Amino acid sequence: MLRHDVRAAGLLVLRAAAGGFLLPHGLGKLAGWFGGPGLGGFADELTHFGLPAMAPLPLLLAGTQTALGILLVLGAWTRVSALVAALFLGMTVVLNLDGGWFWMHRGIEYPLFWALACVSLVLTGAGSLSVDHLLSQRRRRPWNPRDAFGG
Repeated sequence: MLRHDVRAAGLLVLRAAAGGFLLPHGLGKLAGWFGGPGLGGFADELTHFGLPAMAPLPLLLAGTQTALGILLVLGAWTRVSALVAALFLGMTVVLNLDGGWFWMHRGIEYPLFWALACVSLVLTGAGSLSVDHLLSQRRRRPWNPRDAFGG
């Protein structure tokens, strides 16, 4: 395997992990899937942390987390998506500072780890196995009418 292929595969794994871990958490808040609280329970969680929980804020936050997970897995708008995800996770870190380090005690270790994984994607980009790369390749070559018909 070429060095470029190994790097691309590594970034794909990092994106799939970061986005794949964000996605079910977002869906749990949005739709109550995977044992999540749903929008009502998520609103209660926001209130518990002293944050506003009026509609449509829980919907916007849960929808954002879900969309970020999908975008990271696909490698679409990766640097921006990863930056927003890192900020989102950074807020989770701030909200859990009083829990100490260990996540099992509601500490910051887990969200900090994923925030740093997202920062890595901000710095590196998505890699060649991504929607970002596919779109950048299409912009680089001149349009050919045969492309529209799969030729």
